[in-house]
Amino acid sequence: MDQLDERDRQAFLELQEKLVDQTRKKKQVAAQLRSCDTEQKRAVLTAEELNNLPDDAKTYEQIGRAYFLMPKLQLLQDRKDTAVSRQADIKALKETQTSVQKALEAVENEFKELLQHSPALQQAVSRSA
Repeated sequence: MDQLDERDRQAFLELQEKLVDQTRKKKQVAAQLRSCDTEQKRAVLTAEELNNLPDDAKTYEQIGRAYFLMPKLQLLQDRKDTAVSRQADIKALKETQTSVQKALEAVENEFKELLQHSPALQQAVSRSA
């Protein structure tokens, strides 16, 4: 890459850094989305199971390593609140995922344009690959 224009080299390095950053963000959002989805499904399933219990059944909530006696209605409401909250989080994360995907595509397009306008850079990249 010794024959490359310094501006092209700098632009390439900046785009490479942006690409790595956007890819990291995309993976992070996907992991958060999976976590929220799992938590929301768990809350819904727990609420369904709590509905099957009689109203006077003793129910317990785990807090850390301990279990505490809690009224069924309070546990049921907590699970419903969690499900609603996670659903809102999932919606926000999907919007974030869309914007990160668009940013990633923009960086990829910038890469393509840079390689099209700099044949020396394109050759250097293809030799190193």
